[in-house]
Amino acid sequence: MSIQGQLMRIQTWTPTFKPEEETPIVPSNPFPELPWHCYNKEIVTALLSPIGEVLYLDTATTQKTKGSLARARMKVDLTQVRRPLIWIGYDEEDINIGRWQAVLYESVPDYCTYCKHQGHLIHVCTIKKRDEDQRKRREQEAEGENGKKEQPPPSMHEQTEPQLDQEETNFSTDKENKN
Repeated sequence: MSIQGQLMRIQTWTPTFKPEEETPIVPSNPFPELPWHCYNKEIVTALLSPIGEVLYLDTATTQKTKGSLARARMKVDLTQVRRPLIWIGYDEEDINIGRWQAVLYESVPDYCTYCKHQGHLIHVCTIKKRDEDQRKRREQEAEGENGKKEQPPPSMHEQTEPQLDQEETNFSTDKENKN
């Protein structure tokens, strides 16, 4: 929803609510080609429980007027991996009798775990890029300041004997021989 060009999202209040962070929980509409006898809130809720909490079924699903797609509005956590399939078991005694059901996620936005906003992923997060650029700038400034300071004298292990020219070496040995 937009109000005067500003995006507005309605969120569920929680005790840990922070206005600067968006919730990773969003509603979704899954379930193409669900078997007709499963168009029931209790059944859909049980089937979708591994994915998220079912809020409600749409009118076409509850009235069974659209047989090709059951729509359930539910909470989906954007920080979790979304399952593309769920298992519908038909027999309680034999878990091998059943089928895989496709789950569609319609209008589910991306979620950035860095800035905690919906609409983009971490690798394109402008806030993360800004923070990284600021960190690099601070590190470069710190390195620049360290370079201007006096360098400490090298340790005893790092000092080496000055190299003398060959003539200087010969001169000193000649003096030594004369004495």
